[in-house]
Amino acid sequence: MGETENRQMLVLFGVIVAALLTILVSILGLGMPAVPVCVIILLEAGMALCLHDVPVWLHGLVVLAEILVGALAGKLIFMVLCAAMYLVFILSLRFWRG
Repeated sequence: MGETENRQMLVLFGVIVAALLTILVSILGLGMPAVPVCVIILLEAGMALCLHDVPVWLHGLVVLAEILVGALAGKLIFMVLCAAMYLVFILSLRFWRG
């Protein structure tokens, strides 16, 4: 494998570890049910995949909306974790495509 493939595998490993840590913290630390947490993480990945070519300010609006909804729903810490996962997904897609 070349240097580019090694970097891509490292990014993929980092994304998987970040997603697993977010899921574990949400389930074990915040006491949330496992299925909704996993579904929301998958939705974050899908949203990042659909929106990775939009301007940067739109990503800021998405993160702000997620945090606002989390504050209104009383799940602020969980939605901050999800917003961080969204940013991890966006940055990894930007790095993956080069």
